[in-house]
Amino acid sequence: MKRLVEKLKKTDFRRIGKSLLRSFMAILLAYGISFLLILLVSDEPGNAIRWFIVGPFTNVTEFSVIFKNAMPLIFAGIASALIIRCGQFNMFTEGAFYMGGLVAAVVAIYSGMNGFLSIAAALIAAGIASGIVGYLPAKLKAKYEVNEFVSSIMLNYIVLWVGVWLISNVIIDVTSGDNATELIPDSSRLLVLFAASDLTIGLPIAFLFVLLVHFFMYRTKWGFELRIVGDNRKFARTSGINDRKSIVLSQVLGVIIAGIGGGIEILSNYRRFRWKTLPGYGFDGFMVSIMARNKPLLVPFAAIFIGYLRSGADLMAFNTDVTSEMVQVIQGLIIIFVAAEAFFSQNPLKNILLKFKEKRTAKEVMQHE
Repeated sequence: MKRLVEKLKKTDFRRIGKSLLRSFMAILLAYGISFLLILLVSDEPGNAIRWFIVGPFTNVTEFSVIFKNAMPLIFAGIASALIIRCGQFNMFTEGAFYMGGLVAAVVAIYSGMNGFLSIAAALIAAGIASGIVGYLPAKLKAKYEVNEFVSSIMLNYIVLWVGVWLISNVIIDVTSGDNATELIPDSSRLLVLFAASDLTIGLPIAFLFVLLVHFFMYRTKWGFELRIVGDNRKFARTSGINDRKSIVLSQVLGVIIAGIGGGIEILSNYRRFRWKTLPGYGFDGFMVSIMARNKPLLVPFAAIFIGYLRSGADLMAFNTDVTSEMVQVIQGLIIIFVAAEAFFSQNPLKNILLKFKEKRTAKEVMQHE
């Protein structure tokens, strides 16, 4: 038994080592292609690459931007990890981010409360409102097998246009010169952690949610059932697990966390709610979760990496002749390569040859018959 345990440990270490090596190779390849693109489009490629790689570390303010960019991605990533780990693809994390931000702003502005009570009420309301709306695609999937991906995408745009109508007609501040709410009171905004940065207490709250989600997924009965349903729904059902309950639970908890993340983003980095398009964090969350292998404790690392990447890309666009469109291409390339680590876990040529051999064997068998 002892030998078996030691063997399993060695196997785990080898698998982790190979996985890290593949990730490192993906990053190197992505950066290599990105540098080639910079060489092609820039008259000062050395300066552009320097800003891209080293720029985020030039001072405390720029360094803090990495974590400022990562904060909403952490919320979106753990929300998506909960959903994906149960085998679901509810994209309402995107709409929940928008809805959570809107509800949090409205509560902070009109509740009449101040300080901690105002912030707590705003975030709780953001989570509850997002969970109620996000329950719809979850229930439709659990009870009627309606594709949650399609229904949640449609729901995103319903929430968006209702929100745009509200900030344009109902809760608009006509003195702002824009379709936006009134100013969020300073007492209802999250406290800044460091004077030289824009980082707020939203970041430690994000890390707290990472720990809570990890505890839920790996230390509770509901989390265990959720993971079993994600691995094999039929097996879970025959084992006596209520698969419908797990499907609803994973999706609702995910969108609640995304809604709270949207509220924290607004109360941290905005003076008023003015989003007239979907923020994109929900879609990014699925990418972050995939990069983190759907493990909550790895989500912050993936989010910080993307935060660093975006910070460096923005600095490169601002300080050099590399256009913002090319910056988007470079960001996309790096993220695609890193997220597609599965490409490096197999030998594509070998798989093609095996499939060709299988087809050839099948064809020979049919001819003999």
